[in-house]
This record gives sequence, C-alpha cells and structure tokens, in this order.
Amino acid sequence: MSTEKIEISALNLIKILLLSGGILVLLYYGKDIIMPLLVAAIISILLDTPVQKFKSLGLPNWLSITLAVLLMLVVFSLLFWLISSQINNMAQDWPTIKDKATDKLNSFSQWANDRLNWDYKDYIENNKKLVEKAESLASIFLASLMSLLSQSLIIFVYIILFLMQKLQFVNFFKKLFSNQTAINSLLKNSAKITRNYFVGKGKIMLFLFVIYYVGFLIGSVPYALFLALFAALFSIIPYVGNVIGGGVAVILSYLYAGSTPALIVIGVVSATQIIENYVLTPWIIGDEINLNPFMTIFGIILFSSLWGVVGAIISLPLIGVLKVIFDHTKGMAPYAYLFEKTD
Repeated sequence: MSTEKIEISALNLIKILLLSGGILVLLYYGKDIIMPLLVAAIISILLDTPVQKFKSLGLPNWLSITLAVLLMLVVFSLLFWLISSQINNMAQDWPTIKDKATDKLNSFSQWANDRLNWDYKDYIENNKKLVEKAESLASIFLASLMSLLSQSLIIFVYIILFLMQKLQFVNFFKKLFSNQTAINSLLKNSAKITRNYFVGKGKIMLFLFVIYYVGFLIGSVPYALFLALFAALFSIIPYVGNVIGGGVAVILSYLYAGSTPALIVIGVVSATQIIENYVLTPWIIGDEINLNPFMTIFGIILFSSLWGVVGAIISLPLIGVLKVIFDHTKGMAPYAYLFEKTD
C-alpha cells in the first residue's frame, strides 16, 4: 500500500533552520546593539505624531523634533521621579517588610506541621533563604531596568537621528524593492501597528493606575501609590504582566499589613482586569495585532529570554510587524497564516 508523500526541499528546510538559528544567535549576542536601536525606532514612531502636528502648525522640522523630544523627556522624567521616590520609600521600610515576611512564613510552616503533619524541618532557616531569594529576584529586576537606563543616552541619540533622517530611511527601503505599493503599505502598516499598540497600552495603563490607586486608598492599603503604579506599569507586558504586577501587590500588602488589605487588593485588581480584558482592550486596541494566543505567549517567552523585561514589553509589536512583513512577501503566506488569530 503506497503512502502519499509530502514534497519538502531538504535544502530549503536547512536554509530556514540555519537562518532562524542565526537570527536568534544574533539577537542574543547582539542585544547591546540591536535592542537600543529597536527601542529608539519604536519611540521615534510614537514621537512622529507630535512632530507632524507641530509641523502642521507651521513650525520648521528641527523645532518640531525639538519640541517632541522635550515633551518625551518631561514625561519620562516625571515617571522616573515618581518611581524612584516610591522605591526609596519602600527601601526604608524593607527591613521591616523582610522580617514580617519571614515571621508569616514561619507561622504558616508551624501551622502546616501542627495541622497537616507535614513534618517540615528546619523551616526557619529555609524560610529565611526563601525571603533572601525573593530579595535577589527584586535586585535582578532593578538591575535590568538600570541596564536599560545606562543605554538611555545612546537611545536618545538614535531617536533624534531617526526623526531627523526619517525620509532617508523610508526612501532607502523604497529603493530596495521595485513594488512601491507593497513597500509603502508595509511601512505604513508596521508603523500603525506599533503606534496604535503602545498608545492604546498607555491609555489602559493610565486607567488602571487611577482605579488601582483609588481602590487601594479606599481600602487603606499600605504603599497605595507604589502598588498602584507597579501593577499598572507591569500591565504593559501582555498576559503575564497583570499576574506579576497584581501578585506582587497582593504579596506586599499581605506581608506588611495582613490579610484584609491583601483581599482588598485582590478584589480591586480582579474587578479592574475584567474591565480591561472585556471592555478597554477590545475598545482601545482592538484587533490591531490580531495574533493567535500560541504565537503571543511564545513571542513573549522568546523575547523575554533574549532581552529580559524590555523584550517582553516590545515582543507583541515586533511579532505584529513580522506578520506584516510575511503578508507583504511572496511565498510567505503560510507563515503569515501561522500568526493569525482564527475563529
């Protein structure tokens, strides 16, 4: 009995595997060069809107770029000041939080030994190590942010150069390809996806911050401003961001103030997430990226493994742009279909 065979070019398969592996190696080992370029390109796309609005008012190109960059610096400076001030407040009380965390873990371990017969030995020392491990993870997270800040100068330079030489870069891509209609559509759709995604995410994060802060204040949750800011900022990471931000808020409120504030945080975060998932995200962002869940989760894991927190933040727009490239490239329709969300 004969079996129908699928025709696959072994040479093409090897080329695809080698190309994919080479790109991953390049992204990982070249992250200090590639990541700042991509971050600067994304910010430049976002700033292009105010630049065009300033130019529509009759301002010259250099002044429009200057005003847009100054606006960006003001926003980032205010955000950095707010975050750093809250971290300093937390750092002053960190020894108290650490001691309370150890005490609560010890109490739980003792309860488990007495009621559940776990026979958990040396739990005092192990719980102390667990708290220290959590502290080291927080340090790694802060180190990742500081690493990005250390590259802020070169990112700032790239942003200015991208804005000043926008037309030259656009014309460069147009000269590479003969189909001007396709390349114009590719560039336009790529910029649209990136801009709409981050602008929409920014609006949602602002809404989340306000709701979280008001809810935490009403519930007398300690560090209400920090926890609201932390949970809202982390929501920029798709799917896992809300879990991490809300989870840390719950844990910190429980460790410092007990179960009642923690339950309030859970209630506020859960109710807000329902509004975000079923109302805000479909309304504000819609189906701009339109990726299937598997590619979404895979992309987040892949880019976070390559570039840490920054990779997780920019993963969806990058995958969305990759899908646009596949849509506009001959012979790549199956790969574009792999990225699509289907009913």
